[in-house]
Amino acid sequence: MKRFLSALLLLALLLSLALAAPAEGDAGMVGGELKIGMNGDPYALNGWISNDLNAALVANILYPSLLVFDENAKKVPYILESYESSEDMKTWTAKIHPGLSWHDGVPFTAEDLAFTAVYCATHDVNFGSDYYSNVESARAVDELTVEYTLKEPQVNFMTTSGYWVQIMPKHLIEGIEDFNSADIPTVGYGPFKLDEFSKGEYYKFSRVPNWPLANGGLGAYLDGFTIRVYSDPNSLMLAIKSGEVDCGSSALSVAVQQQLEAEPDKFGLVKVNSLGYGYFSFNYKNNPFLADQAVREAIAHTVDREALVNIAIQGGGVPMYTPISPVYVNMVEGAATFPAFDIEAAKALLEGAGYVDTNGDGVREKDGKDMAFTLTCRNNTNNIDAIANIFKANCAEAGIAINLSIVEPATYTEIVTKGKTYEINYIEWGVIDDVDTGLDAIYYSGATLNFMEYKNDAIDKILMDVKLEPSFEKRREMMMEFQKLFVKELPTVNVFVRVNAYGYSKQNFEGWGATPGLYGLCDAKNLVQVRKIVK
Repeated sequence: MKRFLSALLLLALLLSLALAAPAEGDAGMVGGELKIGMNGDPYALNGWISNDLNAALVANILYPSLLVFDENAKKVPYILESYESSEDMKTWTAKIHPGLSWHDGVPFTAEDLAFTAVYCATHDVNFGSDYYSNVESARAVDELTVEYTLKEPQVNFMTTSGYWVQIMPKHLIEGIEDFNSADIPTVGYGPFKLDEFSKGEYYKFSRVPNWPLANGGLGAYLDGFTIRVYSDPNSLMLAIKSGEVDCGSSALSVAVQQQLEAEPDKFGLVKVNSLGYGYFSFNYKNNPFLADQAVREAIAHTVDREALVNIAIQGGGVPMYTPISPVYVNMVEGAATFPAFDIEAAKALLEGAGYVDTNGDGVREKDGKDMAFTLTCRNNTNNIDAIANIFKANCAEAGIAINLSIVEPATYTEIVTKGKTYEINYIEWGVIDDVDTGLDAIYYSGATLNFMEYKNDAIDKILMDVKLEPSFEKRREMMMEFQKLFVKELPTVNVFVRVNAYGYSKQNFEGWGATPGLYGLCDAKNLVQVRKIVK
């Protein structure tokens, strides 16, 4: 007996517009060129090799996910019409909606889905390699239906691979062995196609006529839009207020939100719970002090989550202590005690481990070396100056010197995600839609987001076993054990979950909306609903 995993009511709600004939008058709503402001430039347009959020946003527009989040943060089919598994969860069958094409005119078929899975399973393709690693084989049953055969049972196969990995165009990728270095044409299958761009300046998109999953088959209302790149959050805010752009693709700080809220007739905000979280991570290899558990625990005691939430991000988040989001209450209760903010405890730990200030300069030393670390952060992270400086000040109180390196996203990628040459890193990433998904992407040895190159065989086993366990109670027990092991090593210190707010102008366009997820107003499924105000 097969397990049908799509909820029919939710699916019907989400796809009702796609399955109906175009409503009378809809065609008259088509038109208008939207201007979107983006804080920072995408690292690359190749959605399968880039780790930054801006690149992921552009990829989502061009290559919408097979599954998306509904208003309750549950994943439901989108590009897929439905999916199901065999009772043993080793065979998964998915059906895509008919009528989709690549932007070069080639039909989008199940062959593309099967090819993507096999290619990712057999090549080094960033997230794809992680999420399709369990695929034994994949084949197109017919033009719209793909069948995946897994090496081992996996309860979340479709909800992970179907959300995180864009589908590759078989006709363009087949035969390319080193995808990471190849010059791949930016040809998608989404409601908008990329016409032209200039790195660091703009990205211009146009409407795909009659895209079948938007507005009863009419496609998006907008003729197109241009993403304009801004160097910092303040510049983006000024662009929204001046009318230079109609909305922002990046979440806004509370201070900026307040400025827009002061003019409710002109501007609006859409707020959604973030699916990511902020955390500090330690690179053991680049500073021997960080290989010392006592040092990592001491640093953890300097992290004042209440100050970071209430002062640094001005109340725009919820404190987070464990690597599991507080959204999963049943997963975090009573598992382990994580270090709380306590400067005196930090001092005691360091004293006991032999880190002392012998020359009275306020910085502890050991073996003749100062206890000094560089903190690397992206400059386009909201409130990053406040976050970094609160952390720096608290560390200084404990006798730890922190040098701040707040850099452009491209430089950050080279230092942290690619080169792994950093010492301490602050990043806001991760996902809370599926507890084990976020964890194995960050803490499994060799995973794409495991920038600290952390490895623990026992944790690796838990993160693999939990993916195969259908019982919620047993998964909960596994997550409790994960936390007990994790707190003994502390490769990261988790800080908070944000509530993201996105700003827009009410002057020229309407239909703004957002659902939980990474992309806010500019998720492909949201952009197709935006339309020009007819005056």
